[in-house]
Amino acid sequence: MSQDRRREDDVRVQAVGWAACLFLATSLGYAFMGSLVNGPEDLDPYFFSGQAVASFLFLIYSVKLRNRVFIVANVIALLNAVGTVVVILVG
Repeated sequence: MSQDRRREDDVRVQAVGWAACLFLATSLGYAFMGSLVNGPEDLDPYFFSGQAVASFLFLIYSVKLRNRVFIVANVIALLNAVGTVVVILVG
């Protein structure tokens, strides 16, 4: 495979990754805002605590891989999970 072709493929793959990150951030943000507006009654603190742990571990993995897309996506997921746990505990 030529160097130009490889760079072109890398750009496309990065674009897909950033699109996935955008959709993830939007859906997690929507769920978080819903918990703020509707209250935390239907939320499971164990689920979001588990999500926080998983996101933290994936963040470490992403940093080791030096993959910006996964770093950003996992920071967003981690902040969402921690924020939702706070809403559950405070609410």
